[in-house]
Amino acid sequence: MTEQTQIESDVQTDSRQESPSPAPRGGLSRLAGMSVVASVALPMLAAYIIFYTGVGMPTDTVNQGELLTPAQDLAEIDLLADDGNAVDLATQEPKWRYLIVGGENCAGECEKLLYTTRQVHIRLGEKSRRVERLLVTGAPLTELRHRDLADQHPKLRFTTTDQQKLDEWLADSDHAELKRPSALLVDQQGYAMMVYDNTHNGNQLLKDIKRLLKYSYEK
Repeated sequence: MTEQTQIESDVQTDSRQESPSPAPRGGLSRLAGMSVVASVALPMLAAYIIFYTGVGMPTDTVNQGELLTPAQDLAEIDLLADDGNAVDLATQEPKWRYLIVGGENCAGECEKLLYTTRQVHIRLGEKSRRVERLLVTGAPLTELRHRDLADQHPKLRFTTTDQQKLDEWLADSDHAELKRPSALLVDQQGYAMMVYDNTHNGNQLLKDIKRLLKYSYEK
């Protein structure tokens, strides 16, 4: 064997000896899987904490409405339907809901806010089935007023609740003194999380609800 041939043989032998063994595929797969889960779960957990506690909530957001901080669980207040029966939204189909808190007869500014939310609802088109509107007053409307509003808003649900207890429900939030009328946007889990009034126009409400529908689940 020539000297050159011996050198080339030694180089090839050293190269084979120094080549690292391939890492077990199982370990890499598990590591990749854990990375994917973490990349999805951690942002969701952070968003949940920020949203439901208000901790770390930015003061400048893309929302058109006013954030209700912290979000309030609607199950903590007693809503009654116009027939006197309790309204338990937790047992009903998950939807985004506008809770329109109005005066005793829902006239003037309250009626204006009803109109704005109705037009937003209509403009959602096929997505409108994922949204519902509820009027909340301190006492049942008169039969004449109820019929008048029902004719104008055929999909509106009429409810009542103790207005003092409603204020107590919001007492630990940044909207402790909720002005009337106001529309509370309630998410699919039953948490009131945003507030609108007549200073907001229909385009602003529509922009928010479209974004929320886009990034939320549909049953």
